Amino acid sequence: MSGNQNTGTAKTAFRLAFAGYVGTLVAGLVAVAISLTEPTRIAVLGAAAVGLLGGALVGIVLARRVRELPIRLGRNWLRRTALPFSATPFGIAVGAALLGWLEFRLIVAVLAVAVAIAGYVVMRLAEARYVDSITDDEPAATWQWEPPGTPKLDAIVLAMWLLLGAANATTGNWLPSIVWIGLAILWVVTSLAEGRWQVGSLGDSPAIHVHDAGLVKRRPYTRSLVRWSDISHVRLREDELVLDRGLFDVRFERDQLADLEAARTEIERHRQSLRNGAPGAP
Repeated sequence: MSGNQNTGTAKTAFRLAFAGYVGTLVAGLVAVAISLTEPTRIAVLGAAAVGLLGGALVGIVLARRVRELPIRLGRNWLRRTALPFSATPFGIAVGAALLGWLEFRLIVAVLAVAVAIAGYVVMRLAEARYVDSITDDEPAATWQWEPPGTPKLDAIVLAMWLLLGAANATTGNWLPSIVWIGLAILWVVTSLAEGRWQVGSLGDSPAIHVHDAGLVKRRPYTRSLVRWSDISHVRLREDELVLDRGLFDVRFERDQLADLEAARTEIERHRQSLRNGAPGAP
């Protein structure tokens, strides 16, 4: 797939995800607001549907007109994490419903789960777009990489959550069922985003790139960046390459990255060249 095709696909994916996020967010807000007026279930569903459609249209327009939107959202950790956590107020609304302060908790619960999942997808796509925007230089080094994870174990966890969701649904416990099924969907999305699962030949081969901006972890559908300024030390410990970064160290085991010694040498060489003010240093 060419670079232009990759860019076009990334833009389309972000626009659709952002439209879904804004749509579910607006639908949730409308549903909660309408629920406070003691309406019928049909009225709440209708208002949520209108909010979903209207919000999705607004999201598409924003994503098309504000070209730097994904880069702005993906630029820092706070902006990114605010997206999935925007579902928090709806979770509070579900709690209020359980206490009898709000009706139609199942509708609000479904929308809360949808907002969290859509927000997570937008977060990862925005991060990838931002990383691509600041690493347009040719990588100084590249290594094939196997993202950590056990696909079989992931499949077992997914099956367990789906089973719990189905079991609760058959007994009429709809709220726990929605939560378990939502977790199952989120597990699928995170497995794809983290590169533990891949759909056929779609996406890129996982790899590690050394750029002037930092170390890029390329997954099939997402990218993440570890800035050189965040790394205090690079060391080998038994069969593990460790990039010290405070509480959030970056680790590569030998079954994930075969030539740990070469990776450490190149990373240290590149960091040293940047400290010495080599051309292309950020």
